[in-house]
Amino acid sequence: MGLLDKKGRVFGKVSIVDLAIVLVLIAAGLWFAYAKFGRDLKAETAAREVPVEYTIVVAGVRPTTAEALAKGGKVFEFKTGAEIGTIKSVTTEPGDVWSMGTDGKWTRVEGKVDVYVTVTATAREGENVITINGVEARVGTSIGVTTKWAQVNGHIMTLEILSGASQSQ
Repeated sequence: MGLLDKKGRVFGKVSIVDLAIVLVLIAAGLWFAYAKFGRDLKAETAAREVPVEYTIVVAGVRPTTAEALAKGGKVFEFKTGAEIGTIKSVTTEPGDVWSMGTDGKWTRVEGKVDVYVTVTATAREGENVITINGVEARVGTSIGVTTKWAQVNGHIMTLEILSGASQSQ
């Protein structure tokens, strides 16, 4: 009795095509297992984590909102609720807000301030993106943030990797 019989079965039991399919499936399973469990992914992820400091500018808010932000604490992204850092400092300057009246003339709105919120966080540095707890952080990106005392919308004005240079876009 030979290796293959007249019908193409190995030892007269299994079709050669079936055997080839099983071998391909086993190879695919081994490749997946190596990709998933063969490398130390926690060490690779930790190596990509870097401390960052970024500034969010919030334009034209009331001074009481600025005071609420100045209380500090953790910062959360509005849509997902993900924690995106801790407030390091808050600075304000007079806001330049204009409004059109019912007569069609522009008038300056008094009592508004621009707030610069500096936040520190730990981010993941990817090849083309920086994420903070799953939230993409890019200079110029609009972002809604929530703290214990305030909820505002602003734009990321600066983003600096503390162990290196600033991200430029």
